[in-house]
Amino acid sequence: MKKALILAILWTAFIATSCLLPASAFKKFTFDSLLQLDKLIHLLLYFVLVTLWLLAFKNIDFKKKLLVLLASFFYGLLIEYIQSATHLGRSYELDDVISNTVGCIIGLLCFNGIKKLVPLIKKYLPFIQKEY
Repeated sequence: MKKALILAILWTAFIATSCLLPASAFKKFTFDSLLQLDKLIHLLLYFVLVTLWLLAFKNIDFKKKLLVLLASFFYGLLIEYIQSATHLGRSYELDDVISNTVGCIIGLLCFNGIKKLVPLIKKYLPFIQKEY
């Protein structure tokens, strides 16, 4: 259980550091943003965030699911606020908040299916044998 929690914390920190890097740290990308690749990345980041935090809990009930969903949503809002308050070439974007939220909701909705895959994952990834 400890490793699952550590993984969830590290992913949370990864989101913060990657979303708070100065805009100049990224190369300019076009193709018309490849269907807004940025938004797809936000969705994926928050899908994984919710999934990892839910996996970090042993017994998951509705209350814990709601807590993880709300905490992840407000974490995304906080990141966007920090981006707008700092002068790193980043800005608050409502589209990012929407993508984050959709990723959180999809993560929550897919969680039961993902949890059912854990035995299969354990079979092929023995280093997580004791986690779930």
